Amino acid sequence: MNILITGGAGFIGRTLHEKLYGSGNKITLLDKKDPFSADSELVTYIKADVCDQEKMLSVFETHQFDGVIHLAAVSRVVEAENDPQECERTNVGGVYSLLNGIEKSGQKPWLIFGSSREVYGEAINLPVKENAQKAAINIYGKTKIKGESLFLEFSKKYNLNCAIVRFSNVYGNRYDIFDRVIPRFIRAIVMGKTLTIEGGEQVIDFTHITDSVDGILRIINQLNAQNNIQEDFHLCPGIGWSLHQLIGFIEQATGRKANIQLNQKRNYDVVKFIGDTDKTNKFLGMKNFISLEEGIYRSIDEYCHDLQMEARA
Repeated sequence: MNILITGGAGFIGRTLHEKLYGSGNKITLLDKKDPFSADSELVTYIKADVCDQEKMLSVFETHQFDGVIHLAAVSRVVEAENDPQECERTNVGGVYSLLNGIEKSGQKPWLIFGSSREVYGEAINLPVKENAQKAAINIYGKTKIKGESLFLEFSKKYNLNCAIVRFSNVYGNRYDIFDRVIPRFIRAIVMGKTLTIEGGEQVIDFTHITDSVDGILRIINQLNAQNNIQEDFHLCPGIGWSLHQLIGFIEQATGRKANIQLNQKRNYDVVKFIGDTDKTNKFLGMKNFISLEEGIYRSIDEYCHDLQMEARA
């Protein structure tokens, strides 16, 4: 297959492309970040902003794709709150630009849209089913609701297979953003620095990157094997962990105690989310997710490799 991944230099995109080209697929990565070395003739890197409509038209005029995985986004809630205009421009405008390129090219790829648990806001019932009410409490979640709607409308209009994938606090390797919850907690504890927590009552369905990528690969298989599919999936274990339980696992894995400072909860943070996994189990056969405890053990070296290198220098 020839697959386009927007946001291909990001955490999920970069991890995913390694799995895909390792299986012999031809991958085109599009990202506004500087290129990285992929070490494969099967990988093409296009440095571009997904919101650039002329560039996106050019991409689809010069490449033929079997599938498109849209991951390009302002991908953190706090960044979206700090710059809501840029979040709207990228997370909504980028979708318009991408779909316009596909439409003008006349191509018929299957589509995957990377969404988030944030679309539900503070859900009334846990665990949250895919068809639960979308009631985002932050800018990021609201833009993801719009993106989901645009993808589904487009896929139905042109009879394209489409999957909405809702991620929940993905973590696990060195491609991650180190200021996100798990890498930030791990690095603070390892370095003996104060660990700041906003709120502290959060219960989160953490997902190891290995499971997230495995889920996407299973979805691709479904999109290739069937016709007229428009589905949405939670890619998460369906288990809620408190931040204090998370810290306990990190302390156990590192042999170090955390120095915790509690701040007030931010008004745009979702306190509790646990995803219902019945649909994911039934359609994708995903039942054995990596536990948070095991995931933390796997992640220590990934998040602290630069600290280890500095210590040796």
